[in-house]
Amino acid sequence: MRSSLLAAVLLLLVPARSLAQDWKQVHKADDAKWAKATGLDPSVIHKIWKMASRFPNEKDDDSRIANVDLEGLAEHHHVLFVTYAGEKNCLTLTVFNQFSESAFTKVWSADQSPDGQGFCDTQLGNAKAEAENGVIRVRVPRTQPDATAEYTIYEYAWNGITYRYTGQHPAQGGP
Repeated sequence: MRSSLLAAVLLLLVPARSLAQDWKQVHKADDAKWAKATGLDPSVIHKIWKMASRFPNEKDDDSRIANVDLEGLAEHHHVLFVTYAGEKNCLTLTVFNQFSESAFTKVWSADQSPDGQGFCDTQLGNAKAEAENGVIRVRVPRTQPDATAEYTIYEYAWNGITYRYTGQHPAQGGP
């Protein structure tokens, strides 16, 4: 009894801030990881992440980087930047026009499919986005009535002005 009371008192003495995620450190680690994977400077990765964010104050943004694809949309000088956030790890896709190694402008963004569903993980699988040959493919698990995972693949392509939804098709299991 006394030890549980002591533990409760000590917990109240610990500042709430120390219990919270240190997002600055998390983002710094993400920047370093993706800089190493892409060859871009960590400060450039961070700048792109901030441009993709919906939050004016980066301390409020809990999003993490899921993918930085420099190759799949390269024919248009575009970069696919994918972040995830929230309890269900929902993806946000952002495409940037790349002018130089450090100059980018936001071209397009999406966080849900045309049917209004988020690009989110489920208990049966993870959402994933990548680009290949100028087409963005988002693979999203959809739980079926028999509790199996079927994936829907949404495709987006450049129409000369923006990225447009071009169709979807089912895919079975696997990451």
